[in-house]
Amino acid sequence: MSKHAYMIIAHNQFELLEILIKMLDDERNDIFVHIDAKVQNFDFEHFKNITKFSKVEFTDKRYSIKWASFDMVRAEYALLEKALESNNNYDYVHLISGVDLPIKSQDEIHSFFNENFGKEFLHFTSEKLNDTELDRVRAYHFAMGRRNYFNRLITKLESKSARLFGINRIKNLEIQKGSQWFSITGAFAKYILSQKDFVFKQFNHTFIPDEFFVHTLLINSKFKNNLFMPNCNNDHYACARLIDWNRGNPYVFRAEDYEEIISSKAMFARKFSFNEDKEIIYKIKDYVGESNE
Repeated sequence: MSKHAYMIIAHNQFELLEILIKMLDDERNDIFVHIDAKVQNFDFEHFKNITKFSKVEFTDKRYSIKWASFDMVRAEYALLEKALESNNNYDYVHLISGVDLPIKSQDEIHSFFNENFGKEFLHFTSEKLNDTELDRVRAYHFAMGRRNYFNRLITKLESKSARLFGINRIKNLEIQKGSQWFSITGAFAKYILSQKDFVFKQFNHTFIPDEFFVHTLLINSKFKNNLFMPNCNNDHYACARLIDWNRGNPYVFRAEDYEEIISSKAMFARKFSFNEDKEIIYKIKDYVGESNE
């Protein structure tokens, strides 16, 4: 029997998080959750007891994650440490957000990853990054937390200053980037954990480091030979996900997207919102079914 770890990063929409966890509840799955440190009065005990088959554990450390900051990387490592302390032999480790949903049954998901066992499901935005993208990790960046004009201006000035003074943090290192959400083998998860010191030195004070560090580790390792879609050309099916960046940042799925979702080859979809459209959430839940029903 294959064994999977689901690592969830959540900061709001906890009614949706409860549905997500119940849909993942399966004897073949363990579930690990990071709740943003800004959240107060979260009912940890309630969530630990909503499953029948999966264990639900929370990270020992909680981080207050700001957009584009290194705290997202810290949260991912907290999840990896918690998961691999629990079981060092997961077949697959999935990183998803609290506003994602599986769009296939657990039997279908496990069959899919069994059929593709050994493949790494990671999305890349392009085969080769341009200078603007590379500047995110070549320079030191400190303006994080808000997508406003002032912070964007500071980020541009930091990049220009680095070029002017010849600062380049990525000499002799191939860099890649893509969606932070992944489905990777347990072996690659262990490798990421083993590279923690390097990642914390190399990617701290970079811009949106969660889009770089896993991809860069993979492309500079033997695991690059195991990519599910080596030339994915910005196709999110490469990480087994349905994500639409054409209609939003990303687009929030609605009831009218139901047929598109259930006909997708992907295993998971991102993202959903009770505030935008709760009907689609219940439709997907009813279609896929909670694993413990």
